[in-house]
Amino acid sequence: MSVTDRSTALTAYRAAVAEGWSTLVRPPTVYDGLDVVVAHLARRSGPPLLVTDLTGPPRPVASLAPREGETRCDEPLLGFHTSGSTGRPTCVVYRRSVVDAHARAIAERLRLDEDDATWVALPPPGFAYGLSIVHSHAITEVPVTFLDAEWGLPDLPRDVERLAVYLLPQHVPVLLSANLPRRALGRVLVAGGRLSGAAARAIAERFPHVELTNMYGQAELGPRLTTWTGPIGEFVEGTVGTPLPGVDLQVRDGEFHARTPYAMAASVPAPYGVLREGPGTGFVATRDRGSELPDGTLRHEGRADHVLNVAGTKIDAQVVRGLIEGAFAPIVVRVDARPARVGGDVVPVIQIVPGEGAVARGAVRRVLHAEIGSVAALCDIRIVDRLEVGESGK
Repeated sequence: MSVTDRSTALTAYRAAVAEGWSTLVRPPTVYDGLDVVVAHLARRSGPPLLVTDLTGPPRPVASLAPREGETRCDEPLLGFHTSGSTGRPTCVVYRRSVVDAHARAIAERLRLDEDDATWVALPPPGFAYGLSIVHSHAITEVPVTFLDAEWGLPDLPRDVERLAVYLLPQHVPVLLSANLPRRALGRVLVAGGRLSGAAARAIAERFPHVELTNMYGQAELGPRLTTWTGPIGEFVEGTVGTPLPGVDLQVRDGEFHARTPYAMAASVPAPYGVLREGPGTGFVATRDRGSELPDGTLRHEGRADHVLNVAGTKIDAQVVRGLIEGAFAPIVVRVDARPARVGGDVVPVIQIVPGEGAVARGAVRRVLHAEIGSVAALCDIRIVDRLEVGESGK
């Protein structure tokens, strides 16, 4: 979509927030159950509700009477959706005061009001990372422009002294395609997935003076929990830095457990019949593996539940990704799945954006065969110059 259309939709969203409305940011593609989710928020919200996909005209919805046993919230709410990359999306619901507090914490950690850069964002604004960008910039009144992640980034401003670019890890090939002057890029801020060492090195070779911020979090928890910032040449893959003020992130049996004042108030998971209360002030098992280094820095070591059922064999997608990264040092690897012809099974779909060296499908299959045996022959291996992504950019 055009920059102008998105800017108009974001302006309407910010105006509704300023007027004290509750807001529901829905995916651009309507899903079965959306009307039920709208009704949940309309009953929980005191003020009227604005439903928007941040692309087209918003839809106002009047408050509905709570059902027996339900209570209204005493402040405006924000609902938005998880990416849906592993199934039907969940709607997460936040109190507006929590959203604002998190936005201030992020703005301070990122030094938004101290940096005179021209700010650009590639993540879609309607999902967790993009909305966090919207809110932190709105609360500091620092302009940011959302662009489509098109090859070559034709709308990226090139006549500015210093650019700061928010991106998802899979946007690295797109950023490198933009043909920016060597010193034009001042900051790169990454969240929404694991930034590989090869991707960081590729950026550093093109833009050696870049300051990198790598962030970790989950849509249900703020969404951002930790940040690491430093020269891009000093980044070590998996490093996610230290928690935001007020956030407690502990490593228990190799897994992150988080307690945060910025967590969601409630959620509406598929099939959307029930609104569930959020985690409150307790610890949440994130299902992310991690470790704490001697200096207190945290390192993300992959998901704990990325297991695919392939022809009756359990395959850890993180292991597959690690094998490919170790053998070929690609810029980006994505391991997904599509349904197989046999019910309950899946076919691994492996997208690889090569780094400096060429990558052949046969060579990838041989590397995988050493670990997963004959199942490697079932993998759908795709060598691409950019990843195929969904509406969320993932």
